[in-house]
Amino acid sequence: MPSLERLIAEVEPNVITEALTRECIQIQGGEPDTAANKKRTMPFRDVECLAFSFKNLACIDNLRGLDNLTKLQVDNNQITTIENLAHLTNLTWLDLSFNKITAISGLETLTKLVDLSLFNNQIAKIENLDRLSNLNVLSLGNNQLSQLDNVMYLRQFKQLRLVNLAGNPICKSHDYRSYVLSHIKDLIYLDYRRVNPTDVQAAREQHQDEMIELQEREEQQAQEEKLNSEREAHEKLMKQANLEGVETLIDDMVKEDPEWPRLSQVPGLLDPWNEIRDKFNTYTDEFKVAILEQHNKKKAEYEEWLGVVRSYLDEKDAEARKLIIEYEKAKKRTARQVVDQPLMAESQIDNLKVKLMALKDQLMAIEMEAVEVVDGLVQEFDRAYSELAETNKGQYNSYFTQVRDLQNSFFNQLTSVAMTVFEKYNQENSDIESLPEEARTLLQDKDSLMNALQASHDAHMGKIDSLEDRLISSELRGANDLTSSNSSWGTKRNRDRISEIINYLERNVLELEELAGEEEGGEM
Repeated sequence: MPSLERLIAEVEPNVITEALTRECIQIQGGEPDTAANKKRTMPFRDVECLAFSFKNLACIDNLRGLDNLTKLQVDNNQITTIENLAHLTNLTWLDLSFNKITAISGLETLTKLVDLSLFNNQIAKIENLDRLSNLNVLSLGNNQLSQLDNVMYLRQFKQLRLVNLAGNPICKSHDYRSYVLSHIKDLIYLDYRRVNPTDVQAAREQHQDEMIELQEREEQQAQEEKLNSEREAHEKLMKQANLEGVETLIDDMVKEDPEWPRLSQVPGLLDPWNEIRDKFNTYTDEFKVAILEQHNKKKAEYEEWLGVVRSYLDEKDAEARKLIIEYEKAKKRTARQVVDQPLMAESQIDNLKVKLMALKDQLMAIEMEAVEVVDGLVQEFDRAYSELAETNKGQYNSYFTQVRDLQNSFFNQLTSVAMTVFEKYNQENSDIESLPEEARTLLQDKDSLMNALQASHDAHMGKIDSLEDRLISSELRGANDLTSSNSSWGTKRNRDRISEIINYLERNVLELEELAGEEEGGEM
C-alpha cells in the first residue's frame, strides 16, 4: 500500500529549485544549527551529497553548479526519464528507485558510478550502461525485465559484486538463478542472498556447452582488444615521435596512384616493385630506430630541464618562505606587545612597517633573480632542443633521399620492362587478345604506355615530397611550440608571483592599519 507521502506526491508534482536543493543538502555530523547554516550558505560546488527523497519530483533538472556531487538520491518520486545528469561526472552513488522510469539512459558520462539503484521502476531492458565500468552494486529489482538472456549484458562489468533482479518476470524461469550465476562473474550477492561457490560451480556445469562457447568468444575478443590496444599505442608513439605516415608510405604511394590499377593488369610489368618494397622496408626500419632514439633524447632533455627548473624554483620558494615566516613571527610579537605595552605601540607598528617594506624588497629581489635564471634556462633548453630538431631534419632529408632514389630506380626498371613487354605483345601471333581490356589498350599504344608510367612515377614522387615536407615542418614547429610554451609559462609564473607579493603586501598593510586603529581606540 503506497505511503501517504507518495500519494500526495502523485497528486502535486514538484520541481527542483535552489531552495529545495539547499533543503536537501546532506551534512555529515556537527550541531543542527551549524548544519542548517551550512545548507543556507555553502557554495553548490562544495556540495557532495543531496537527497531528494519523497520530494514530489516529476523530472530531474536544475542541478547546475553541483559538479562535485558524489551521492545523489532521487528515490520515491514520479520521474519517468533519466535526464540532465551528464555534468555530474563525480557521482559514485545514485539512487533512482521507486520512480516510473521506463528505460535506462542518460548515464553515459557517469563513469565513476559504483552503486546504482533503479529498484522498483518500469524498466524492460538492461542497456546503456556500457561506460560504467566501475559498477560494484546494481539494483534492478521490481522492474519488467522479461528476457533472461538480457542478463548477459552484465557480464562485461568486471567489478560487479552485488546484483538485485528479484521481482522481475525473468525470476519465474526455473533456470533464472543458475543462468545468472553462470553468466555474471565473481558475484558475492544475488537478490540479497550471499552466493555459494558450490552453486556457481553447479550453474556453470549446467550451462557448460554455452559457457565453453562464450569463453572462446571472450578469449578471441580479449586477443583482438589486446592487438587493438598495441596498435593504438604504436600509432600514438609514431605520432609523438613525428613518424606518422612513414610506415604506410609505400602502400599509400600505390593507393593514391591513379595508374596503378591499369599497370597491374599488364603481366610481369610490376615485378620490380617487390624488390623495391624490400629495400624500402629496410631503409624505413633503420630510419625509425634513429628517430625513436632522438625522440627519447628529446624527452630526456625536457625532463632533465624541467627537473633543474623545479629544483631551482623550490630552492627560491624555500628562501622566500623563510623570510615570510620570520615576518609573520614578528607580526605576532608586535600584536602582543601592542596589547602589553600600549605606550610603545606606535613605534612598534612603525618598526613592523619597515620590516614589511624590507620583506617586499627581498621577495622582489628573489623573484627578479628567479626570472633571470629561468629565462637563461629556457634559452639554454631552446638551443639544445633546436639542435636535436635540426639533427632530425637532416635524418628526414637523408631518408627521403633514399626513398626517392628507390623510386627513380623502380621507374627506370619499370620503363625497361615496359619496353620488353610492349615488344612481346606487338609481335605477330602474340596472345595480346587474352589480356584484360585495360592492358590491351596500354600495350597497343606506346605513347599511352609511357604516359601512364610517367604519371605513376609523378604520383609516387609527389607523395614522397608531401610527406617529407609535412614531417620536417612538424618537427620544427614542435620545437618552436615547446620553446614558446616554456617562455609563456615563465612569463605567467613571474606575473603570478609578482601579484602574490603585491597582494600579500596590501593585505599586511591593511592589517597594520587595523592594528594601529585598535591601539588608538584603546588609548581613548
